[in-house]
Amino acid sequence: MELLEALRTRRSVRAFKKDPVPRDVLEKVFSDASNAPSAINMQPWEVHLAIGEELERLSRRLLRSYKERQLTCGPGTSRNLSEKFMDRSRECALAMTPLAERMGIDFKTFVNEGSLCFFGAPAAAFLCIDESFPAERFIDIGSFLAYLVLAAAGHGLSSCPIGLVTAYADDIKDMLNIPESKIVTVSLALGHPDPGSPINEFRSDREGTREFLRWID
Repeated sequence: MELLEALRTRRSVRAFKKDPVPRDVLEKVFSDASNAPSAINMQPWEVHLAIGEELERLSRRLLRSYKERQLTCGPGTSRNLSEKFMDRSRECALAMTPLAERMGIDFKTFVNEGSLCFFGAPAAAFLCIDESFPAERFIDIGSFLAYLVLAAAGHGLSSCPIGLVTAYADDIKDMLNIPESKIVTVSLALGHPDPGSPINEFRSDREGTREFLRWID
C-alpha cells in the first residue's frame, strides 16, 4: 500500500479473524516501524508481542479482572474536557452503538470487554517504556505507534490501538513477565479484519485543517 493511501484510508478494526499472522510478516511490520523518530535516537520503546494461546490466556485474565474491578474506557483525564472534544467522542459512540447492537451486545460492554480481548485479534503488541524516562518521552512511543499502524497497513494487516490496558497493567506485567520497571503505555491489536462483522462498517470522521491548524505569517 502506498504511504499516502495508507494515511488516508487506514482505520481501526474492532473485529478480527482468528487466523494467525505469520511470524515473518509480524517481524517485517516491527522492523519497518522501528524507523520512527525519537529524541536523540534513544528509541525508548520496548514491545512485548503476545500471540496464540498466550494471548488467549491473557484475555481471560483481563476479562476476569474487568468483572471484578470494572475499570472502563474513558477520556483518561482528571480535568474537564472542552465540549468540542466530548462531542466528537459522543458522536463516535452514537455511530457505533447500533452496529454493536446488530452483533447482539450493548456498546459499553462491547468496547470494554472487546478491548480486553483485543477484539479477537490473533496478535497484540504491548508498547512499554522504562520508568527511568521522563514523561516527555511518551511522545516517542506515540511516534512509534503511528509508524506501527502504517507499517501494519503496508504489510496487509489491520490494527486497533487499545488504551484500556493501562488500567490493567499489573495483570499484563504478571502474565507476560514484564519487569515492574516498565510502563505499559498502550497496546495494538493486529490481524486481518472480519468482513462479516457489522462493527467494521464504522468509519470515523476527521475535522478539516481549519479546526487545528493556525497559520503564522
